[in-house]
Amino acid sequence: MSNFAKTVGDKFGFPVKSIGIHKRYVLYHIGPCLVCSHGMGGPSISILLNEIAKLLKYAGADALWIRMGTSGGVGVNPGTVCISKQAVNGALEPYHETIVLGKRVQRPAVFDEGVAEALVKICEELKIESTIGKTMCCDDFYEG
Repeated sequence: MSNFAKTVGDKFGFPVKSIGIHKRYVLYHIGPCLVCSHGMGGPSISILLNEIAKLLKYAGADALWIRMGTSGGVGVNPGTVCISKQAVNGALEPYHETIVLGKRVQRPAVFDEGVAEALVKICEELKIESTIGKTMCCDDFYEG
């Protein structure tokens, strides 16, 4: 993620500022952007999202969240950038489910179509093969 942060800084002419001590996750400030690396899996991204959302709320900042990472694609050419329109859980349902104070909570996992289309246009301009599809997230790395 440090390489990505440096690339963003170089591309837009902003200095890259490392934030914090990088224990739970890595965080960089580049101009109007925060670039974070949460490690692997749902629990680690849950920590990052909770803490960064609170940080941004207290700062009065409005944010557009984009998560990027490596994954496999079904029915696409290797190297294709897959832009999510929706995430599904291990049961192929379009929501994230968690337990909050002993109760099941389901949160919709549908993404902004305008952002997806804008990312497709950027890929077209850069001559990068892309597609819009669904993303699967599970609670278990191997069996899920």
